[in-house]
Amino acid sequence: MALAAAALAFAVPGRAEPAAADTAFVKPAAADPSAAPALRDSTLRDSTFRDSTLRDVKPFLVMARSAIVPGWGQVYNRQPLKAVVVVAGEGFLTYKIFQELQRQNDAIDRQAATIADTPEYDAAVADELTHRNRKIDWIWWTAAAHLLQMADAYVDAHLLNFDAEFGPADERSGSRGAPRLSLSLHVRF
Repeated sequence: MALAAAALAFAVPGRAEPAAADTAFVKPAAADPSAAPALRDSTLRDSTFRDSTLRDVKPFLVMARSAIVPGWGQVYNRQPLKAVVVVAGEGFLTYKIFQELQRQNDAIDRQAATIADTPEYDAAVADELTHRNRKIDWIWWTAAAHLLQMADAYVDAHLLNFDAEFGPADERSGSRGAPRLSLSLHVRF
């Protein structure tokens, strides 16, 4: 009987796994086969089911995904807009690194094309140092953005199954925390 109740608990659609207390309220089925639907209906009506969207997420692995491919952790956490922002941001920062590298290389080529101790040569040396330093700055900004998106994926993975409702109940719609627009005016005399 307990095995049949456990099998029925697994057969409920939209349910990841049975809770430990599911078998406590299930009444033994009668010997005839027509009692099985009544048992299933009783199980559906009396138990509390876990949300089918809950997933067992390992935050470290989500962070590792985000370390390998920027935005992969955000996609795994079902945050596609964040993933687009991460990819665009890191793409822009990488573009700036290569842009400064190209400018640094152009300055090096100008140094090679000019005679030493001339104003053009000194300007090329100054340009090389300027673009080299800017390139290093962009590398640091890229590393910081990459670490930040990894931390974001890690935190979002921890909060993925977190369900909380904040704020007072909205009397008009009957739901808590539903988006709404309000305007208030506070005047002090």
